[in-house]
Amino acid sequence: MKIIPPIDTYPGVVRFCETRWGKVALLLAFAIILLINGVSYWTELTLLAGVLSFLPEHREILLSLAALYWLVVHKDWTRWDFIHQITAPAQQPEWVVNLWVAALLAVIFGGIWLFFNHVRRRGGSFTARRPVQVLLSVYFAMLLAAGTLPLQGTARMLLWLLIALVAPYLWFFAYALQDAGSKSADRFPIQFGSFHPFYMSPLDSSTPFGKGRAYLRKTEARTSKDLSVVQLKAVKLLLWATFLHVVDALFVFLVLTERRRSSVILNHLFDRLHVTIPNFAVPDLEAAIDLTAMGVRLPVHVAWGSLVAHFIEALLAISISGHIAVACCRMSGFNILRNTYRPLQSQTIADFWNRYYYYFKELLVEFFFLPTYVRHFKKYRRLRLAVATFAAATFGNALYHFFKDFHYVTELGFWTALAGFRVYLLYSTILGAGIVASQLRSHKLDPNRPWFRRALASAGVLVFFCLLEVFDYEGRAHSLRTHFAFFMNLFSWRG
Repeated sequence: MKIIPPIDTYPGVVRFCETRWGKVALLLAFAIILLINGVSYWTELTLLAGVLSFLPEHREILLSLAALYWLVVHKDWTRWDFIHQITAPAQQPEWVVNLWVAALLAVIFGGIWLFFNHVRRRGGSFTARRPVQVLLSVYFAMLLAAGTLPLQGTARMLLWLLIALVAPYLWFFAYALQDAGSKSADRFPIQFGSFHPFYMSPLDSSTPFGKGRAYLRKTEARTSKDLSVVQLKAVKLLLWATFLHVVDALFVFLVLTERRRSSVILNHLFDRLHVTIPNFAVPDLEAAIDLTAMGVRLPVHVAWGSLVAHFIEALLAISISGHIAVACCRMSGFNILRNTYRPLQSQTIADFWNRYYYYFKELLVEFFFLPTYVRHFKKYRRLRLAVATFAAATFGNALYHFFKDFHYVTELGFWTALAGFRVYLLYSTILGAGIVASQLRSHKLDPNRPWFRRALASAGVLVFFCLLEVFDYEGRAHSLRTHFAFFMNLFSWRG
């Protein structure tokens, strides 16, 4: 029995949703479910999805106009707290800061437009053949210069503003530059619609959901029936996200020390029903590691409780936010894949990595795995696979997060920020090794194994990723020794 009925397979429902009133009904359901899930800007998301529903023949240019609207009207696309911190010493008024931001954005988009056209002409130069490598190298050089050179005043402010404004768009630009080399590439004004598209507004992420224009072209609904089916899938996915939201709220309320998010609603509900609900008072993982850093040895059951609770919370959070973003994209007429799809059924570490955070995995595959796999160790299949996997899951993974958290370079300097990154470097190294081992032995797995052996395999995968969460730390406050101390605490049964 399915929790959410497969409404996209009902012929009568599909035909109704092809009509004008059917589209209105879908949009109304879309708006209500977004509101229930607490999605900000639900009115604007519904309005934009409605325009795309009724004018599908102009979808490409409408997406670009929607991206421009979101860029101008909303400030969620970048780190304004960081921008204000950098511009504060100059004591400039808000309108001057906004003017600097607008001018630098014009320079950034103009520069990417010129680079895109350079790549599109498919010249024989290195920059045209390796545009993503050039893009990432330039960003790295800016970060290195900002973190090491003795810059002061306006020069320092402008360089950090440039970094802060490029960072949210970096991987969107990478997809566009990669697409520029193909014969079917869209023009830059159309590519603009895939730079932080409006349907990603429910997310706080620099990972492009729906990847770039090349993938959107493949998944675009071409007929009214296709659009109807895709939008019904969007509503289904939103309903599933709502169900997971309820599960998440109950889990937080019953398990964690701090009854976050919906705790006020649930407390009020249970008070009205005169029901006392116990709480297991498990600290979250961050608080548990903070205590470990202060020399506190946690009881083993508390340490395990905080780790398992964190892992479950992470699964629910990435599923809910990803489902909502994918649903918004599908409502716009693109039948893109889910970001998270049944990770608990994973039989191998590599399979879990593919199911847990699909669009981040795809980013690493596109820009790190495939270039390495295609160019190196062609005569040694196993070595080729292992090196390419480490290039993606270890090097690419670490590079992505180091670039994303550029503010640590401002606070600590480049080399100190890099040295303090060693906890996450260990995490990405273990992850890469686990995926390589999984890939090298996955071809030996019998697909017709008994159910209990498949269940044991899935349990082993979940235990691996749960334990690995101890080192999934991007901050710089705690040392590697602290994380190892917490890890050993999990297996210390004394006292």
